[in-house]
Amino acid sequence: MVENSKAEYEKNPTWDIGLTGELVAAIFGPVQWKKAHPSVRSMTDRPEFCRYHYHEALGMMSEYIESKLEETGIWGVYDEYGEFSHLMLKIRANIAAFVQSLHAVSDTCSHMLYYALALDTIPKPLRERDINAKEVLKLLEQQHDAGHPEYDKLCRLFQEITTGDDYKYLSALTNTVKHRSIVRSELNEDATGRRKEKWVLFLESFWYAGELFLRTDARDFMRKEHDRIQPLTVNIGVELNNVLMKLQSLKSSPHSGEENQ
Repeated sequence: MVENSKAEYEKNPTWDIGLTGELVAAIFGPVQWKKAHPSVRSMTDRPEFCRYHYHEALGMMSEYIESKLEETGIWGVYDEYGEFSHLMLKIRANIAAFVQSLHAVSDTCSHMLYYALALDTIPKPLRERDINAKEVLKLLEQQHDAGHPEYDKLCRLFQEITTGDDYKYLSALTNTVKHRSIVRSELNEDATGRRKEKWVLFLESFWYAGELFLRTDARDFMRKEHDRIQPLTVNIGVELNNVLMKLQSLKSSPHSGEENQ
């Protein structure tokens, strides 16, 4: 792990995954780390997938606008419609992959916390199909209320992933795209000069669970939710290590008894 000053670390914390493995194995045993490791590793893979699809989708769109549309306007796409149609196919594919990977972060994080903190060893463990953000947060809060104040910040950070209006839209969009229909993105040009951005990539409106989700600026939504969730994944990893270090300290204390469970 690259060494940072305390100020730099607090501003841009770094999650030491190697330390996570060492702590889980030391506290709960190597078998527990073997169960936790795939989801811990995936908590770095998922954000990288999101970043890749985010930059692919928006980068291709920006490049096309700069190289083609700034001279011809939107009508220029009809001169080479096959090229434009293929471009939009790639953009839509990347957007669909982006939203599904971003939405999966909460469930991946649920598995990571569940196994890294050995919550599967408590009485009445969750069925595998029930390891999700809602149920794992309940278990973390139960641990907190049972006399483990060290879980407080981790609970708050974990809850942040699945809160907010943008996450509600992300969840509805992902479930629609995954199970029902592709929510298409369409390029729109403002010919009036009144809009700040001349070209905007919109996600079309759709219905989900009886609610209408209006047409949305794809770039704006992707940027905001990407920038909100990405730091949380690191902060949760950092705080997981903090909790594990406190649990290790409790375990090594001669007066700890059963407090580490």
